[in-house]
Amino acid sequence: MSKKRAIVYADRLFNCADGKTAHGLVRYSKRFDVTCVVDTTLIEGDSGEILDGIKRNIPLYNDLGKAYSKSDVNTFIIGAVSEGGVLPEGYDKAVIWALEKGLDVVSGLHQFISEDPVFEKLAKKNDCIITDVRKIFRDHKRFYTGNIKDVKSTRIAILGTDSAIGKRTIAVMINEELKKRGRKTDMVYTGQTGWIQGWPHGIVLDAMINDFVAGGIEGAIIDSWNDLRPDIIIIEGQGSLVHPFFPGGFEILAAGKIDGFILVDAPKRPHLDGFPDYPMPDPQRVVKIAEILTEKPLLGIGINRENMDKQDIKNAKIKLKKFFNVPVIEPLSDSVSKIVDFLEELNVR
Repeated sequence: MSKKRAIVYADRLFNCADGKTAHGLVRYSKRFDVTCVVDTTLIEGDSGEILDGIKRNIPLYNDLGKAYSKSDVNTFIIGAVSEGGVLPEGYDKAVIWALEKGLDVVSGLHQFISEDPVFEKLAKKNDCIITDVRKIFRDHKRFYTGNIKDVKSTRIAILGTDSAIGKRTIAVMINEELKKRGRKTDMVYTGQTGWIQGWPHGIVLDAMINDFVAGGIEGAIIDSWNDLRPDIIIIEGQGSLVHPFFPGGFEILAAGKIDGFILVDAPKRPHLDGFPDYPMPDPQRVVKIAEILTEKPLLGIGINRENMDKQDIKNAKIKLKKFFNVPVIEPLSDSVSKIVDFLEELNVR
């Protein structure tokens, strides 16, 4: 069965962290064939080059009608997020446009657009399917069992000093690099973009009732083991251990019974995502918390290069390498090979 062909709509937000769903789909997508991205505020070009300087042959258009006329598509994906998880301002008009064109709509937002009477009526009229990804996991109820003890895969979690910092990106890159080297691997997703990208095993952590989060994480890992028998499972992180609004991570560490973790930090980010009065935490503090919680080691550090020039990145690498004595990379420029080399030196299965 061929993949659905999709427009990814990230108007006004593709060039910032709130466009992270679009970013993830430009970099990796197995569930959908992403034909183009739309952001009316940007100059048209290759979306990969606009995002991080890497050509990916996915055009970015600044006109929705033009994007539709140039792309044989059947799906419209909301590629941006907002505070509170509601449709960003003006996106309702784009959703109506898509449904009137007969396109299926996919949303990872907290707001269930399939329950909006206007959208629901249009979808029914035009025989469209609206998929609210978080709705899939709202009633996902699986208790923690302890059976993760039978999973033989090495499990590595990706943590961040903040939310929207690049945890999923580096998780995907490490998984793909390990595969290139002949390792059997899988990535367990914990957010809506992972589902949209098409990873087979995971949950949407912040859509679930808290009592079932640990069981959901354990269950996804067990399912991965039963289906694929991977040598290594990379577990996508969520939020930050120290972010007051997005305190994701503890359940991943505890329920996942991890063997080690990788940290992502943005040394020049001025404050925690969405909270200008909260300074970024010292990565030493985050690593110490994770080490105490898991009694497992830090295996590498990825740098988010926002607000950084080449010299800033070089200085940050030297500083972090000196203190932590693990590989430190800026993944979009360096690739993740040094971290994967280090994992192989440690004889990670």
